[in-house]
Parts: sequence; structure tokens; C-alpha cells
Amino acid sequence: MFVRALGLNVFYQRQTGKRCPVLILHGWGCSTKTTYCIFDYFARLGFDTVAIDFPGFGNSDAPPENFTVYDYAKVVEEVIAKLFSRPPSVIAHSFGGRVALILASENKIDKLIITGGAGMKPRRSLKYHLKVALYKLKKKVGLNTKKDGSPDYRALAPNMKKVFLSVVNTHLENTLRKIKNPVLLIWGEKDRETPLYMARRMKRGIKDCDIVVLKGCSHFAFLENPKTFLLVSKTFLEGDV
Repeated sequence: MFVRALGLNVFYQRQTGKRCPVLILHGWGCSTKTTYCIFDYFARLGFDTVAIDFPGFGNSDAPPENFTVYDYAKVVEEVIAKLFSRPPSVIAHSFGGRVALILASENKIDKLIITGGAGMKPRRSLKYHLKVALYKLKKKVGLNTKKDGSPDYRALAPNMKKVFLSVVNTHLENTLRKIKNPVLLIWGEKDRETPLYMARRMKRGIKDCDIVVLKGCSHFAFLENPKTFLLVSKTFLEGDV
């Protein structure tokens, strides 16, 4: 199914239920297929469950090259207005966490679960800064840079590369103090993409926030230990955490 938001066709899957609404937001380079285990679990429990494909991923339209993370938040805000009669709770992974932080800071959603969420300014090593300097030098002198950049970046279409650069260079520490919603962070102990220090930074900045660390798990903790992830998420949304 599709819904129009910010002039784009946004794909969504939905299982209606009598319990409170839940919206699932996937990570960068992923889609509703990646988060299906979460969707299926809450749908079977009777929650009014929706998962979307962000513009540029899955079955949704590609966004224009000047799209920002704030535009993604506006897309989701429009989806919420069209599909729900009240603010949903949100379960967000990685890039979806960026969008969810904005929505929460604007009081557009109810409870929030973030797993492996992005949006905090990363600590950068000397090696990283040297790689960036080398890339800029190569580009300046006209050398081939197609093999430079992260795998996520290299796999993107040209217009999405500009979107990606805008997204990863937008840091959202300023949203944290504005968030009044109950927030639960479920993090993989060995997450390298969004390390645990980012979760701790979020916890310090958000008034009503707790962290659950899943030992031995990495960036996709919800796939590596779904039993614990889903049980903890259910308990939180039902109000017992």
C-alpha cells in the first residue's frame, strides 16, 4: 500500500489492531523487510502496526537530491497524520532513530524505542581525518575517487549520495533536551556503526530515558537476539519498564 507524503509515494504495510498504534522505522539502506520480525510480533499481539519504506528505499519513491533528515521527519509526520488517529509509539533502528529523535522533540509521537540509533556526532580518529584529507586531495587533482567512501555511500545512486552526506553530517544533540516522551534505548554491546557511547550520550540528554544493552550483539541487535529485544520492547510499550 502507498500513502502520499511531501509529494512522494511512500510504501507501507499495516496490520490493524485494537491496541495502541506502533510505527516501525528502518535503518539506512534497509526497508520494511529488514524489520519484519518486529512488525509481525506486534501485529500478532493486536497492536495497530505500521512499517514504512523511507523515500529512496524499498518500494517508496526516491527523494530529490536536496532532501534532509528534517524532510524525512516531515514525511513521517504526514504519514502519521494520514494513517493514525493519535500519535503512535515508534520503534526505530539506526537512521530511523535520527528521524524519531526529531519527531519526539516536536512532540509528534508517544513512546519511543531506539536501537542502534544514529544522530550523535561520532568520535573521529586521526586515521579517519587523514582518509578524509586524502579523499579531498584526490578529488582536487582529478584522481578517481569511486572506490573511496563507505560501502553504504558507494552503493547509492548519485542523487542519494548527496542525501546521504546531508544526513550523516546533521547531528541532533540539540533535540535531546526537548524530548519529554518515555524513551528506551536497546543497544548491541558490540555495535561499531553506532557505538554504545552514543546511547549513553542520548541517555544523558533525554529526561525520561533508560538503556538495555544486549550482550554480544552488534548494530542489528533486534535480528541477532530477537527474543530479548521483542520482550523488552513489549514490556516497555505496555508500561512496565
